[in-house]
Amino acid sequence: MDSYLAGTNREEALERARHLNKEGLGTLLAPHFDRETSLTASQHADRAAEETEALIKSMGLKLIRGGLSIDPRDFELEAGWARAMERISPLVVRAEEYGYGVWLEAEDAETAGASLDLYLGLRPRFPHLGITLSARLPRALSDLSTVTASRGRVRLVKGLQFPGEVAGAEGEEPVSDINGRFRLLLEILFRESNFFAIATHDPELIEEAHRLSETAPRMFEFQLYMGVSDTLARRLVYERGHPTTIYLPYGEGTGRHIERLARGGRIPPA
Repeated sequence: MDSYLAGTNREEALERARHLNKEGLGTLLAPHFDRETSLTASQHADRAAEETEALIKSMGLKLIRGGLSIDPRDFELEAGWARAMERISPLVVRAEEYGYGVWLEAEDAETAGASLDLYLGLRPRFPHLGITLSARLPRALSDLSTVTASRGRVRLVKGLQFPGEVAGAEGEEPVSDINGRFRLLLEILFRESNFFAIATHDPELIEEAHRLSETAPRMFEFQLYMGVSDTLARRLVYERGHPTTIYLPYGEGTGRHIERLARGGRIPPA
């Protein structure tokens, strides 16, 4: 599974990002922290903030082209979105000082609402801040309407399966329904948004996005997981001319991330 990870630490991830930049690909660095520790929520948030700030500084010093993705759950989101905003605001300030965009991850159904409230609270101060919306969640349609009304930035994903979810379980939406919602969300983005990211490896959905871009040109980029569709990423850049960014997960918490990718059929299971 190492081919799907940028490394176990920051330096390894930055080195991978540097090589991808040389190939004309953007990079989205995503630290993943192990939440199954003896640390309190506050101690975990302190640790996540320290690593994220160090990452931003290192990216700037190494002239990495791209941005970073952070999970609000690492910053005491369970204590309320206002508390998470206190934690995250200084990090976004630092990222913008270096010219880096930040995306908030919000794929977990239990915390999607709090993550959206957090984003809307930060949005007036940080116009370049973006949020991830998962087509797996039925609320994505209303959330997209809310974000576009605020002229916010969206990273559209199909969505990962989280603990407790089992593919094909009773009550879970069929993949065809998720794809249908993804297409609808795509159409809305091309109609109403000025800048967004499309994060999928599904060739039909990528082709649909390309078709929409020809009739309604917009500023957008494709985002692909590292190691999943490397050839596709280069084809999107060199043959189609679409800006393309590689999502680079790293750190001791990447194991759960890879498990969710495998559960969702995005990579072969270990």
